[in-house]
Amino acid sequence: MNTITSSSSSTRRPHSLWHLPAYRNWFVADTADVFAVSLRTFAIPLIGLALSGSPFVAGLLVTVESTIGLTLMSIGGALADRHDRRRMMILLGLVGGTLSAAATVLLATGTMGTGLFAITVALFAVMNGLLGPSNDAMLKSLVPMDRFAKAQAIREARESCVELSGGAIGGLLYRVAGWFPFLVSAVLYLIAAVTAARLPRCAAAHGSEHAPECALSFLAQFVEGWRWTLTRGTILAAIAQGAVVNVACYGSIIGVQIMLAERGTDAALIGLVGTATGVSALIGSLIAGWLVDHIPTGRLIILTFAVFTAAMLPLLLTDSYGVVVACMAATSLLFPALNAGELGFIFGRTPDDMQDGSRPCSRRRSVCRAR
Repeated sequence: MNTITSSSSSTRRPHSLWHLPAYRNWFVADTADVFAVSLRTFAIPLIGLALSGSPFVAGLLVTVESTIGLTLMSIGGALADRHDRRRMMILLGLVGGTLSAAATVLLATGTMGTGLFAITVALFAVMNGLLGPSNDAMLKSLVPMDRFAKAQAIREARESCVELSGGAIGGLLYRVAGWFPFLVSAVLYLIAAVTAARLPRCAAAHGSEHAPECALSFLAQFVEGWRWTLTRGTILAAIAQGAVVNVACYGSIIGVQIMLAERGTDAALIGLVGTATGVSALIGSLIAGWLVDHIPTGRLIILTFAVFTAAMLPLLLTDSYGVVVACMAATSLLFPALNAGELGFIFGRTPDDMQDGSRPCSRRRSVCRAR
């Protein structure tokens, strides 16, 4: 009897996510895309400074890219809910590879000017905004709900690893040649496209089986979501605060990169600043759960802003590399807890039906799961 019970329990025990071929292919495709974005993000301000000779222009390029990407991301998420996610992921890899290859050739031959580089950066931003959300949406179609939390945990760990290594690797590649990060990005995007093509078609078709009725409800749902948000003062304040702190954090990182590059700092050392912030963020993620459980979200937001401001003040007085690394690491320590607390607050205040992309197309058929 014990043998039978043991055998039955073993049968019911779920396999590891790595036993799912579709999940493995998705993980490779998503990791390749994330790493390509990391390398490009590192290289853009440095190349912008080298081409224009102006720190202002270099910073403006990053600002334009961020603005376009964030503006289009909500539209991209809605598109991923209604169209074949597998095709969108493949298209993301092909477009990203093409743009990266073109940037490589233009930079390597010395024919890339500031204006042309700005257009290239804008095209990357449009691509990421419209096609990038398909990776997130595809994961929900591939992983059973009882293992989705595990998949997210693995993804967070992967993000930390990319953040830890992306800056250092980007710095070393840029040290070889300014166009080298884009060449490696082109290869990574090709890997992403090939592995995305191996994903199951049935899982990717979520949202595309009733395309006519979804298409009719797209604009209505989009407007409804923003109308609800704009009439909720607390939610709107949380979103505005999140936008401000993200702009401040991202701006400080890019500003430090441009400052160090203008001073002639070795690209590898510039990349190590990102590694330091990644280590700090990883430590912060380990204590985030305790902070969120013991500190109210409002106070946590104030504490994060206070730490961020205090860490930035020394940079007004000195440009020492050691001080820069220490200050940037300090700014990243509380952001994991802030993100967890604020996202939990927003999701908790948002009705479930407004977080479910399938609401306008309630007659969708169930999609197959990878087994």
